[in-house]
Amino acid sequence: MQKLEEDKGIVYCNRVRIGNWYEASKLEEYKLNIFLEQMKRGDLMLARYRKMTENLNKPTVLTQSSGSTGFGAKIALLAPHVPASDPPIEDKKGLLLGGRISSNEINYSQELEDGCNIVGLSELEPAEKTTFVLKSADYCNRDAEPLKYNQEFLLALSCSVEKKKPLYLRYDPNPIPGLCGMFPLYLSKQPVSNTRWRILPVQEPNITRFEQEGKPVNV
Repeated sequence: MQKLEEDKGIVYCNRVRIGNWYEASKLEEYKLNIFLEQMKRGDLMLARYRKMTENLNKPTVLTQSSGSTGFGAKIALLAPHVPASDPPIEDKKGLLLGGRISSNEINYSQELEDGCNIVGLSELEPAEKTTFVLKSADYCNRDAEPLKYNQEFLLALSCSVEKKKPLYLRYDPNPIPGLCGMFPLYLSKQPVSNTRWRILPVQEPNITRFEQEGKPVNV
């Protein structure tokens, strides 16, 4: 109680009040300038998210073919019978395989890079994040050559091929925590054995038509 009575006796002159007001106004001006500078550079989280969305959702055109598919073709990988919602809805099925940027990765990059996870996406329109290019696995340029059953190939993200820095679809059945995340599918800049894929001539889940090996893969 004695301390409170002493504080009541403190009186600030106009000069002190003006000084405090000036300091507060300058601090607000400084904060505003910092905010505007971050917004201009795109450092704000909202700006980063918008940039990421713009990059990943940019529309693409897939290679059109009525017969077989070949190396160099732009394709999207669709799982037509997988439910696209949780809980499942009868008339809403189909997921596209595509890249994903996590909340931590968006802080330093708004584009898909080495190590980004691959997940199933419900958006079925072809976009940068879901478009891949068929590339040869034997280090030869086989563009325009037909892809054959049981022939090894690589799947490279289309936009990364255009930038001359290809990112390949990689599968690690037992991912190492902290190295590539918790998902077994991710993008890798290294064309190793785990980035090589094959298409088998499967007629039914338990029936493989081995006599079709070496024949072109039909669309």
